[in-house]
Amino acid sequence: MINPRFLRLLLSVLLASISGCASRSVLLVHPQSGSTMKCGAAGVGIMAGAAEGFVEECLKRYESQGYVAMENLTPQQRADLEKRGLLPKPEPPTFRYGY
Repeated sequence: MINPRFLRLLLSVLLASISGCASRSVLLVHPQSGSTMKCGAAGVGIMAGAAEGFVEECLKRYESQGYVAMENLTPQQRADLEKRGLLPKPEPPTFRYGY
């Protein structure tokens, strides 16, 4: 017979491993055209790990087309986009309740 304490511990570990969540989004901008693209994904439980993979694939695809993450723009690129009025406005923070 299985020890009830061990069974509760095993159940707690199982529930903790499938209850994780993750979300990530990255804003990309094309330095020449000023067009923007957002790569983002969210996952809960076992899909939390897959969410990171989706974002990385998206980033690779758009970076190969010349897009750059907003935080990786050089000061010259940022000034040029700002001068042309193409620098995207920062997004306000989002608040999620119920977690």
